[in-house]
Amino acid sequence: MMEVHLLQLVLLMVLVAWLGAGVFLFWNARGMSVLRPATALPMPHPPPRVSIIVAARNEEKALPAALDSLLHLDYPDYEIILVDDDSTDSTPSIADDFARRPEARGRLRVIHNHGLPPGWRGKVHALSLAETAVTGDWVLATDADVVVHPALLRLAVSLASQTGARLVSITPQLDFSCFAERAVLPAFSFLLALAFPPRLVNHPKSRCALGVGAFLLMRRDDLRALGGYARLRGTLVEDLRMAQLFKRNGRAIHIAVGRDLFHTRMYDGWREMFEGLARTAFEGVGFSLRNIFAGLVVGLGAAVLPWAAALYLLLAAFTRGIPLRHDPTFLLAAVTTAISVVVYAPLVTFCGLSPLYALALPLATLFYSAAAVTSAVLTLAGPGIRWKDRMYPPPPT
Repeated sequence: MMEVHLLQLVLLMVLVAWLGAGVFLFWNARGMSVLRPATALPMPHPPPRVSIIVAARNEEKALPAALDSLLHLDYPDYEIILVDDDSTDSTPSIADDFARRPEARGRLRVIHNHGLPPGWRGKVHALSLAETAVTGDWVLATDADVVVHPALLRLAVSLASQTGARLVSITPQLDFSCFAERAVLPAFSFLLALAFPPRLVNHPKSRCALGVGAFLLMRRDDLRALGGYARLRGTLVEDLRMAQLFKRNGRAIHIAVGRDLFHTRMYDGWREMFEGLARTAFEGVGFSLRNIFAGLVVGLGAAVLPWAAALYLLLAAFTRGIPLRHDPTFLLAAVTTAISVVVYAPLVTFCGLSPLYALALPLATLFYSAAAVTSAVLTLAGPGIRWKDRMYPPPPT
């Protein structure tokens, strides 16, 4: 009987937490900046020169569409500096072929990097190489698998001018090509929305900071004054760390949500998605076992426990022939699962998916929990983290 009352108490706490999360997300959504191609923002005059820097490692599938879209931006003054980061596929030749195109002359430069200095992570090293070659007043770091709308850069520069931000980040729309991606990745976005609410990110007095690696627009003077990418040489989450670096040094940052402005496919299937999430999970919580444990307790308790309790009680009642309509524990579990779906479903539909994918939240939570534990184990007791065919040893203690 004591176990039943304890479960009821826990479920009640989870129910209250979900209701609170719903109110919090609603408050946050009402204060978000949303950019669309038709968004009207005044452009600064004269428009500042922008240097777009791209790190590309083994991106032969995605790179052509990405480069083609970057070369057709409707912004008057920009350059593209692409670093081929020791690729082993046809990425180098694709980049060179694009650089020889008439529309790329004077616009696209390619740097071929070979090798990785000790203590550096691959992407941040490639971005650092590109950073040394920029000539613009602003620097835009983006990814080699991102396809952009022509209006994206113009809107981002205008937003920076309007808000006075020294760093502007815009979230992309995600392309989903399999069930794994549809089931898991919206939950990751949901986690980010709770942990890094845009209204707090954009508030100058809040320490909350977040940057999205697919689009990170920064003032070059500030970037260099803060030490540039060389200062972040040991990180795999350079977007988050760069945003934190700017904000903690008194530079205003602004994050906005992009709609129909650019899109990317983050991972290709279960295996790559697991590897990608494990790559950043432990570092993302500050290499803290306590934070990993707390995240597991909160995540599994909120997203998995109500479903597990409801299914267990339903199965037990079915096998024993006990009616459930008077079982307060089952009713509490059922209501909690229903509320969790109601709170989570809007984000799922915002990602362009059927609201039925909100039912996959427990699966996504288990998947991410496994990736987080794997990330901690590989970092603390294993060989380190593998990503893009490179092995990154644990950071020095």
